[in-house]
Amino acid sequence: MRFFALLLLLLPVFPAYAQEILPLTDMSAWIQNGGSNWQIAGDAIASLTKDDHMTAAKGAGVLVNLPSKKSRANLLSVREYGDVDVSFDFMMARHSNSGFYLQGRYEVQLLDSWGVQHPGFGDCGGIYARRRWNPKEELFDGVAPRVNACLAPGLWQHLEIEFQAPRFDANGKKTSNARLLKVVLNGTVIHENLELTGPTGGPISEQEAATGPFMIQGDHGPVAFRNCRITDRRGTPVAVSKPFSYRVINGAFRSPDGFAGKKADLEGVTDLLSWEVAKRDNEYAIVFNGEITVKEPGQHRITLHNSGRSSLQLNGKEVLADEWSSWNRPRSLTLDLPAGNNSLTLTVYKMDTWLKPYLAFWVEGPKARAVGLHSKSATLALTPPDPIYLDAPEPKVFRSFMDITPFGGEKKRVVHAAQVGDPGRLHYTYDLDNGAVPQIWKGDFLDVSPMWDDRGDGSSRPRGAVLHLKDVAPLVPETELWNTQASGNAPAEGFRPQGYDLDEQGLPVFRYTLNGMEVEDRLRVKEGKYLNRTLDCRNVQAGYVCRLALGASIEQVDKNIWAVDGKRYFIQVPAGVKPVLKQSKGMAALYVPLGSRVEYAIMW
Repeated sequence: MRFFALLLLLLPVFPAYAQEILPLTDMSAWIQNGGSNWQIAGDAIASLTKDDHMTAAKGAGVLVNLPSKKSRANLLSVREYGDVDVSFDFMMARHSNSGFYLQGRYEVQLLDSWGVQHPGFGDCGGIYARRRWNPKEELFDGVAPRVNACLAPGLWQHLEIEFQAPRFDANGKKTSNARLLKVVLNGTVIHENLELTGPTGGPISEQEAATGPFMIQGDHGPVAFRNCRITDRRGTPVAVSKPFSYRVINGAFRSPDGFAGKKADLEGVTDLLSWEVAKRDNEYAIVFNGEITVKEPGQHRITLHNSGRSSLQLNGKEVLADEWSSWNRPRSLTLDLPAGNNSLTLTVYKMDTWLKPYLAFWVEGPKARAVGLHSKSATLALTPPDPIYLDAPEPKVFRSFMDITPFGGEKKRVVHAAQVGDPGRLHYTYDLDNGAVPQIWKGDFLDVSPMWDDRGDGSSRPRGAVLHLKDVAPLVPETELWNTQASGNAPAEGFRPQGYDLDEQGLPVFRYTLNGMEVEDRLRVKEGKYLNRTLDCRNVQAGYVCRLALGASIEQVDKNIWAVDGKRYFIQVPAGVKPVLKQSKGMAALYVPLGSRVEYAIMW
């Protein structure tokens, strides 16, 4: 499994083409089956404290299901789909249950599974089981998500699905099962290349078909959707018109001038692109010439993985200039290709003995998924290292560099970072240079391969769904409330890290001084659901505040709960605490005056 997971890193990542954004200004794209529980709204608000409680705000852009005893109809799309990519945001009410069906037959479960430690097929992102009667109902073939990446009820979550429809011959006999090529929940892959042997429970029909509508369950509980994007993938993929001819020139070349005009050492034809035609691992140049057939004109995405230098011409025009790359640094471009045969000239050459030979060439069409024009064996000379994982069955503190992307910011490296793992499967990064928590994640703890494999670069990576926060100091003078400049690679001004101690449970208590103040910072996972933070301060300086959250928008959604950045995460404060909310120049800040103790929770 680890080897297969790492091989996936070698596959190209393609953008969507011919993408349809489903308008949610009215219900014209949907069939309500006589129900009145579905409506168009401007937003949805779900309670963190009440089961099955959701309200809808006036406006457009959000599809909301508010079932009642009299109206609990499922929703069907007007259009039918075969091979398709679909993505959307969704929101669950607390304790709510729904499901999204491909072709009305194959359900991806939508459920409030916040904090579930060991998810089953009935949890959020699970593939619901099939049913048979013998004579009692029996469930089988359900598949649980790899990890529970479900967020708290009332937050917007994101689901991406790549679906391949079942195949049938001319007589209507099924020749291959439907597949979920990939399902991604909140940025985490939870299914891959999953075969669906038949319709799951509650389909529109047990009879499978080449196309079918989307169906959304409306008979269980409140749920809302927005940002629905659909990419039809029923196009004809690019194909090789005829075998590629090739010329191999042996030698250690630094540029095409070194082998231009030279007599070939080997010549021939090949059905698929491969460095193996050179009959050697190094010191070769290969020039491939051929044609590819394009059925559907329009934008195509080409991705080239190669060890060494390469260049590409299409229809006599250079589209990728001569440049060095390696197997894990793909070169790609998007361009329009006309229908019919398109000429292709690919030049690859290699002289680096330390670099394993590798060649992969992918083309994605306007509606067709990416197809590889290379042989599988051309990618097998490289043996990916087995990843090195670190788990947290008990509390762990691990020091490493951490590359983060603060929400709305650019990627940066936190060089004095502590990664804290918790058995509750909620983990976080602590920046020892400013007391910030720049990210939290759900699922498994760390991939430490970048640190420990070969020479390494000193960094580790989260294994799970990540919530990115701003890497800025929580304690600042109120006059610097809007200062979001991170500390860089040294402690912030006036900040003196004092390290951390471990309590009796093995959990860290971070300590630092700030302009004469002494601070103890404790972060504790509660119920496997959220992170509770307590800052104890001595010698508190006048005018200082504790920033609970910074974002583009912050709104109060319950008595002691605030939603940040359009319901990306929640901040909860104890009863009786009244935070201050301020707005300035497109930013919002939630803070409390600094006292001897500040306590709040980050709920996600």
